[in-house]
Amino acid sequence: MSERKYIIESRRYMSDDGKMAFDQWVTSSNVIEVKHNEHYMVFFPLEGEHAGKKHYIPFSNIHIVREI
Repeated sequence: MSERKYIIESRRYMSDDGKMAFDQWVTSSNVIEVKHNEHYMVFFPLEGEHAGKKHYIPFSNIHIVREI
């Protein structure tokens, strides 16, 4: 079975130029850990400038998680 990959997007916010923006990361199902009691998710992005660095994102900041 192939490894599943996901795009995780944060909630939308206003960027410096006044446009709607959001943070986005690509990660794999093998590196996502959900902390139900603490209400956050831990993951390591696979791509981009933050690749390989541990990220913690509270459930309240998650906008979209979708499989690619």
